[in-house]
Amino acid sequence: MSVMAPAARPQRAPESTGSTRRRVSLVRRRATTLALAVGVPLALLTAAHALVPDILGLGLVWDNALPWTWVVLPVLFLVLLVARTPGAVIGLLAPTLVWAFLFGPGVVPMGDARSAVPAEASLTVASQNLGPEGDPAVIAASLQASGADLIALQEIEDHDREPLAATLDEQYPYSVLTGTVGLWSRYPIADSVGLKLGLDWYRAINAVVDTPSGAVSVYVIHADSARPGAHAERDVMLAELADTVAANTRDRIVVMGDFNASASDRALAALQSEVSEPNQSEGGFGLTWPAGTPLMRLDHVFVRGMTATHNAVGDAEGSDHHGIVSSFRLDR
Repeated sequence: MSVMAPAARPQRAPESTGSTRRRVSLVRRRATTLALAVGVPLALLTAAHALVPDILGLGLVWDNALPWTWVVLPVLFLVLLVARTPGAVIGLLAPTLVWAFLFGPGVVPMGDARSAVPAEASLTVASQNLGPEGDPAVIAASLQASGADLIALQEIEDHDREPLAATLDEQYPYSVLTGTVGLWSRYPIADSVGLKLGLDWYRAINAVVDTPSGAVSVYVIHADSARPGAHAERDVMLAELADTVAANTRDRIVVMGDFNASASDRALAALQSEVSEPNQSEGGFGLTWPAGTPLMRLDHVFVRGMTATHNAVGDAEGSDHHGIVSSFRLDR
């Protein structure tokens, strides 16, 4: 009995070397085009974000989304690994360098130098938006536990005033409340005035606090809300605040509260030319809103004439905003 050998399978002709090279070259060209098409416009739009027109709220959204543009950079790096061309290098380096220039210095950890400052020469401030559902007594107690000398609260409703007074008045015997904002102080408040900042109602305070190392001019603000296509009143408030601070001749100034604007928002630029915000002690952006998964830093402490020794984001304690606590050395 004979056994027939199985029929041989047809062999595929090997692909030519030239065809493979052409395919690889095409992939690399497309990757290079993609890197340049994404990276270069991203760099230009980031560097000149204040020039992006605010049509349908595009400018507002882009300004406040800028810190998150870094998520595109790892993708461009992978594209560079595929392309391996000078064009792809440009597509990655351009937005990387712009992002690093704009945001790199601000995310470096500042550290904690509070222990090197005598108590009488130190000032600690805390600020938080109570939010629509936050327990005012719990939030106030949390800020008090931080050791703050000044506590600023925003979005205060009439029914919040009694629990806030019951929690804070014993350790902070000096206070002023105007509209939806309030300031509690361990030290005497020599003078205070409500600020409308271009609107028809009060959403800010300016008070002069007499600390053991001299007077400090303190502003507390709850800026109007900002949504795409609906942020004109917020812009007016921030512009008026910048002008008010610029006209303030006192050596030491604190401006804190809920600004409804991140640090890259063009509406804050004028104020940032008058006062500065310290880096976070542990680095990063110090995001404060929304409380569950913070995506933006809407709450700030800006200063002039003082040296920061500590700056950190605290717990939300039921608010939709995290609180912030900052300490400063009162330079004479």
